[in-house]
Amino acid sequence: MTIEEIERLAAWCASAGIGEIEMSEAGFSLRLHMRAVVAETPMAAVAPKAETVFKGVRAPGVGVFCLDHPTTGRPIAGPGQVVRKGETVGVLQVGPCLRAVLAPVDGVLGAALIEDGAVVGYGTPLYELA
Repeated sequence: MTIEEIERLAAWCASAGIGEIEMSEAGFSLRLHMRAVVAETPMAAVAPKAETVFKGVRAPGVGVFCLDHPTTGRPIAGPGQVVRKGETVGVLQVGPCLRAVLAPVDGVLGAALIEDGAVVGYGTPLYELA
């Protein structure tokens, strides 16, 4: 793993809110631990946030979101497509590993909320379902 790849991994983790990651491959292991820098805000200045319920597909983990399957180059699912619970609607790629993104319920797939190749964290909204 090159220093550029390590820097990119650290940036992805920071943008996804991941505080620690550990990985290893033949003859190499890496453990990154990032410290969060949080500015102190007086409690009176913090306004309560309205809770919204997202009805759609969320990322099941951390990785690079792929709209097209990395091995075939064909789209996995498209806007307006009727999907069933458990059907694959995208792929998360972490290095050489691929993880299916599954529809949590039956519905009609909306447009992707994340562009192809974007790094996502656990729970990131990927698609709306109608």
